[in-house]
Amino acid sequence: MRKELALLGFLLLLLASVVSAASPGAPLSPAGAQNKPPLAIPRVSTAPKIDGMLDPGLYEKEFLRLDRFVQLAPKANEPASFATIAYVGYDEKNIYFAFRCEDPEPRLLRASVTNRDGALDDDWIIVFLDTFNERRRAATFAVNPAGVQMDFIRIEEGGNDNMDPSWDTAWDAEGKIDAGGYTVEMAVPFKSLRFPNQEEKIWGLTLGRNIPRTGEVDLWPSFSRDIPGLISQAGPIVIRGSVEKGRNLEIMPVATALKRQGEDVDVQPGVNLKYGLSSNLTLDAAINPDFSQVEADAPQIDINLRYALRYQEKRPFFLEGMELFTFPEIEMVYTRRITDPLWGAKVSGKLGPFAYGILSAYDEHPTESLWDVHDGAGSDNRKALFNIVRLKTDIFNQGSYLGFCLADKEIDGSWNRVAGVDGQWRFADKFFFSFQAAASKTSVDSEKTDFAPALYAEGYYFTRNFSAGFSWKSIHPDFEASSGFVNRTDYRSAAAFVNVRLYPDKPFLNQVQFRFQAGQRDAYFSSVVQDTWLLFETQLRFTEFNQLVAQIENGRERFADIDFHKTTLNVQGQSNIIRWMPFNLYAQIGDTINYDTGDPFLGWGATIGIGVNFKPSARLQLGVDYAKETFWRTQGGERLWDYNVFHTRTIYQLTRSLSVRAIVDYNHFYKQIFGNLLFSYVLRPGTVFFLGFDSNYDRNEFGRYDRRNYNVFVKFSYWWRV
Repeated sequence: MRKELALLGFLLLLLASVVSAASPGAPLSPAGAQNKPPLAIPRVSTAPKIDGMLDPGLYEKEFLRLDRFVQLAPKANEPASFATIAYVGYDEKNIYFAFRCEDPEPRLLRASVTNRDGALDDDWIIVFLDTFNERRRAATFAVNPAGVQMDFIRIEEGGNDNMDPSWDTAWDAEGKIDAGGYTVEMAVPFKSLRFPNQEEKIWGLTLGRNIPRTGEVDLWPSFSRDIPGLISQAGPIVIRGSVEKGRNLEIMPVATALKRQGEDVDVQPGVNLKYGLSSNLTLDAAINPDFSQVEADAPQIDINLRYALRYQEKRPFFLEGMELFTFPEIEMVYTRRITDPLWGAKVSGKLGPFAYGILSAYDEHPTESLWDVHDGAGSDNRKALFNIVRLKTDIFNQGSYLGFCLADKEIDGSWNRVAGVDGQWRFADKFFFSFQAAASKTSVDSEKTDFAPALYAEGYYFTRNFSAGFSWKSIHPDFEASSGFVNRTDYRSAAAFVNVRLYPDKPFLNQVQFRFQAGQRDAYFSSVVQDTWLLFETQLRFTEFNQLVAQIENGRERFADIDFHKTTLNVQGQSNIIRWMPFNLYAQIGDTINYDTGDPFLGWGATIGIGVNFKPSARLQLGVDYAKETFWRTQGGERLWDYNVFHTRTIYQLTRSLSVRAIVDYNHFYKQIFGNLLFSYVLRPGTVFFLGFDSNYDRNEFGRYDRRNYNVFVKFSYWWRV
């Protein structure tokens, strides 16, 4: 333990020394664009009308034209098959984008009319705006030919990329299909973006186009496969002069009403406030906030578990702006632990190289265990105050960062506090190193634990055809993160991997990857081996969004002081090649442990899952998810259980704002049915009306299903920007 504390102290000193040496505000320049002068975005005299109809006189005369799109896939950096022309300009209020997308067969365009963020399987154009030019994060805007808007935050850290769809902001877009393809126009208010308050604003810009029927994805600017990520290779642009900054007040009154069976109507008024103190600092506050979630958790197989399942956050207050609270490995912040808050507040922003965020919430029914998160089974008579502070700073001018986090949970005189540092160092776009070091301390009924450390480190080398790396992790038995998600402690682990990638660059075979990994996990205070694994994986990437992965793993797992030797085969894949039926699947078969401490043994298990989204028309979607797990005492022997769950959803989009959704879940193992009907009107983020009906049914001893309870739910909110 002394070694871990010493390492933690060293990393804290390292953080302090590097931060003190870091430049206090110099803009970061993408490595691939360091020798390229930024493109000047012209200031336009006339704002375009956002109707999807391009005015060639205006765009060709006043806007910057970008037309050298190249293929990301299937043939990297080859000219795009269909011409794409983009236009960029700005005025005091907005930055504008317009696209002319040529297509010789416009009848084959995929243009669903869906709710926001629901058209990823379609044709679309996309804009990545790295407004802090930090090479790690970008506001992302996409539009399909029908004008359906999608917005995300793209995060590229540790050589990995993630698209967070929970981010929503106010912007306008429209699309039109014609005889030669389609056009899209976009206006993004500067008030909807965060950026440094500087006279000369240097941003990173990446543009893209998706053509799903051919599997082609096109990009501007050109890129290198020797460098992971897209944002890190963005084209630099400069916006000169004053623009309307993000200093504004947003007010969103909210009213919810819930009628449960046998109870009176519970009406909860509230208000959410957002104040932009500057273009890069925002204060969020909520008075009697709406922490409801419109959609219930999707069913998961919850039998024969050794550790608690993780459930996604779906509550709006805890979704927006939470990309700052991500970590390399040890999840110090997991907001599903905050079950029933009376109030909440957030402050987030960036000053020079420093990004910062503060989250506070007062929970009236806090959970004590990760096993209680799904059901919200919190305490009835204890209250908890959560305070979380997060800091990150850019370093080394190469998309690297150092971070700090402090998470504190106070509950009736007891408390849990976790502090840690983390970071990513990127050298020459080939060498990557990520680390995290944290320590927890807990006090329960005046009895305090010692500091309990948790450490993680990962490093790897990346080139076009080859990458290799290692990871190391240790978590003390007493480490506890009451504000986070850490479902296993008391171990040390080490692993190494090698990847080999080939690029056939065929129309429907873009990439083949082979991966080999080996690792071992030991008990924290002894040399007792808990797990070992040898893994071989083959990935076939047919197109950018169509792939098949097969993995075989051989290893040993220790449970209840018994070593079990296991071999399993895993297969997973996804495809949107079929226009009307995108689908995904997974399967696992092999040796499986019965996690019963009273009767542990090695049996044989098979798990399969498939998700299909039928699209018989542009406005109708019929989704079916099916998961099945079967367990036998021995291969081919006695079957001990057969677990089946179904999740079906039907969505009809009357307009881009108005939709009807029906969900039916069936759990064959527990003999339960859940039904939900929801009417939704979403004019824009924050201005919504929902009317929902829930019912739960249990099967009785006579084989009939009796209704256990029902709920009627109404939510209304209206968004003002002052």
